[in-house]
Amino acid sequence: MDQPPRHGPYRQQWGPRPHGRPRRPGRVIGSAVYLGALAIGLVIAVGAYFMFSTGTPEAGRCVDVVDAETASPSWELAACGSPESDFTIAEVIAGSARCPDVYATLSQRSGTRLCLVPDVAAGDCLNIPLGVGVETKVPCSDSDAAAQVTTVAHDARGEADCAPDSEQYTVYPEPATTICTRRPSQ
Repeated sequence: MDQPPRHGPYRQQWGPRPHGRPRRPGRVIGSAVYLGALAIGLVIAVGAYFMFSTGTPEAGRCVDVVDAETASPSWELAACGSPESDFTIAEVIAGSARCPDVYATLSQRSGTRLCLVPDVAAGDCLNIPLGVGVETKVPCSDSDAAAQVTTVAHDARGEADCAPDSEQYTVYPEPATTICTRRPSQ
């Protein structure tokens, strides 16, 4: 009776391969590449989370003021220079310290205070509430528009930076900024 050949291309082998080599070297390399890519992706995701976290106020970031005309306006972080952004955070103060008078101030429940500089450009209009609240950007056609920005200079020279039609100016020491305004043209 004929027996199947013992040495041929279809020989089944039991046990470890000679020299301890893995059965599919491509599979091991593919797994290593996959795990490496996964680890890099995880590091990038964690870094992005902490870098772009929306709940951490820091100097230099910008905020959109919500409920600006209330005694305790709330805020959300916003992209600086965007229509939503009302202020740039100049300083974050904890404890009983207060912001210098020139800055708008928002307080958090934790006792932290945000010292704020308007994030505006020439041509923007502002609603400046009397008594309670903080100023915010509004369309110049809005009946609440109380001032129109004529000049924004990133230094603290004051009136010397203002356009000739400016009526008022405010100098912020940090970041060094001069903002000049006039009544809005309607």
